[in-house]
Parts: sequence; C-alpha cells; structure tokens
Amino acid sequence: MQAANQKLLQAELESLLQTISISSNQLESLRQAPIGDSGGLEQIENSLVMLYKAMITIDPELGASRPRKSEDGSIKSGTRTGYGNSDIGTMRVLQEKKDVYQSECTQFMQRLRGFLQIQFGVALQETRQALDREKSGQISRTVAKIRLDPRNHDLARAMLWKYNPLMLFSREVDRLAWEDFIKTYEFVCKSLYQGEFQDAIASWQRLVRKPTGDEGEILFTAQQEKQGENLATAARKLTVKRSQTLAKSLRSPVGDSAGKVDKTSDGRLHPYEVFTSVLDELVPIVVMEQNFVVEFFHLSSLEQHDFPEAVALALPDARRGGNDLKAVKVMEPHRGLARQVVQIMEDIYAFLPADLQKLVEQSVRADAL
Repeated sequence: MQAANQKLLQAELESLLQTISISSNQLESLRQAPIGDSGGLEQIENSLVMLYKAMITIDPELGASRPRKSEDGSIKSGTRTGYGNSDIGTMRVLQEKKDVYQSECTQFMQRLRGFLQIQFGVALQETRQALDREKSGQISRTVAKIRLDPRNHDLARAMLWKYNPLMLFSREVDRLAWEDFIKTYEFVCKSLYQGEFQDAIASWQRLVRKPTGDEGEILFTAQQEKQGENLATAARKLTVKRSQTLAKSLRSPVGDSAGKVDKTSDGRLHPYEVFTSVLDELVPIVVMEQNFVVEFFHLSSLEQHDFPEAVALALPDARRGGNDLKAVKVMEPHRGLARQVVQIMEDIYAFLPADLQKLVEQSVRADAL
C-alpha cells in the first residue's frame, strides 16, 4: 500500500512539474511578438495558454471569479482542480513560480493595454469613415435623410474579434486590466455613437411636416366655445368643419390644389411618426452594440468555455463572434454582471436620454395630441 501511494505521489509531482515548468524562451513571445499580426497573436496565445494552465494549477482560485454553469444548468462559482489549498500548494518552488508567472502576466497586460488604446481607435475609425462617406453621399441627393446602416459597425468589430480570447484571459487573470480595457472601449466609441445618432435625429427632424391652417381649425382643443353652448352643438360644429374641409379638397381642381397637396403629401411626417422612426432606427443598433460588448468582453455567466478552449475554437483571422448580434439574448441570471452591462451601456449612450427627451418635447409642442 505504501509503495502504491508513493508511486501515485511521484506521478502527481511529475505532472505538476511538467505543467508549471515554462522556460523563459517559451514566454518570449509575450514580450516581443507583434500583437496586431495574426502570426504574432497566435504565438502569444500559445504562450498564454501554457502560462494560464500553470497559474491555474498553482492557484485555482485565480480563475474562479467568473461564475460557471454546473451540470444541472444552475450558476455557481467556478471550481478548478489544483494544488493551491493542498500541502503541495505550499511548496516553496510553487510560490516562486507563481510570483514569476504573475510578473510575466502583469508585464504583458501593460503591453496589451497600450496596444488596445490604439487598436480600439483604429478599428472605430473604420466605422467613422464609412459613416462620413455615407453621410456625404446622402446629403448630396435631393432627400437629406441620413439612413443608419448597422453594417457600418461591423467594420470595427471585424478588426476586434481576433482579440476576443485575450479579453477572457485578462478577465480571469487580471480583472483590473480587464475593466480598464472596457473603460477604454467605452471612451472611444461614445463619441462615435454620439455624432452618428445626433446626425440621424437631426435628419429625421427635417422631415417633420409643418402644421397647416386647416389642422388648427379642426383641432377641438383650440376651439373657443361660446357661453351656454352645449356639447352636442360643439360636436356638430366640429363635424361640419371637418366635412367642409374634406369636401373643399375633393371639389378643388387638380391644378388649384397642387400646392396644398405638396404641403401635406410630400413625404413629410407627423412629429409622433418621426419620434417612432427614430426609435425604430436607433434601438437595433443599441441592441447590437450591447450584444457585442457582452460577447467580446465575456460579460455573461452562461459562457462555458475557458481561455484555452476559446483559443482553440478558431484561428485569429477566422474569429467572427459566435452569435447573431441582432438576436434577443437570454436574460443574464448573474445580477452583478447584469448591472455591469447596464452601467457600460449607460456610459456609452450617456447622451441619448437627453436627446430623446428634446425630441419628445419638440413633438409635443408641435402636436399636443
């Protein structure tokens, strides 16, 4: 029995040493390989996979911050097998390795932070240029209505998807760096959306039809009722005025009424129709952005793969996100993550509630009904 236990312990120690033993050359790509190059990124990810496995083996609590699904589908804290809480985990050699690997991780996170500060701006600049080209092309036409195309934002996302596994690594290994990456992204894309949405709202407002004299006459709230006039008499007068207005428009020759038709049927909309159109156009873009943020930064407790699995799913150039960004997602069961997503969206679209409120007030002033 003692001999069997010794053999088992020897095998366990050999497996441990094989997992945690990473040479300096194997981590050289973290310091030198270009992050923006697909080949360099692949080398970096391979080194990070070895580093990740070693760090999780030494300290399984390191990656336990992300809630994971149990076999019955419920959410629970991540549990990993390792040596952190055992007698082996207190070995001096493991503690020394842990400090070395943590230092390597910190240095790479600093390097990645500087790269992403530039890369986020470069990626979103592609979308900004597409919006500018579309805006200039549409304004040159007769109808100065800027139609928003959600596909413009796919240009930026296509450049960022390749870094999706790195966001998962930073989340599980260096949460402060991960939160800093999110803040950097928020700051860059906020100004992009603010300009895009405000231009769209302004262009919709140009399509608001101006109130005509006939509308003022038939608006029952504007009628000055005479003293002693009962409700039936007032209703009869309004009905007569509406009938006269309709009959007048039907009897008028085409030539005489051409000007009046142009005022009411030239494609312009009522204020409430403009407000509805603005929401119909903006909401899908907001939904797609929220889904991208959740998927790119791994802000979901329903996600089941860890960093090595995320790397193995696809090569950097083949990463395009796993789900349709337009689809409605399942409600996030983890309250902490749900609040974090709400906060991120409020930061990105901090300008939007005030802009929509102005549009509401203008619509109400123009048409009280």
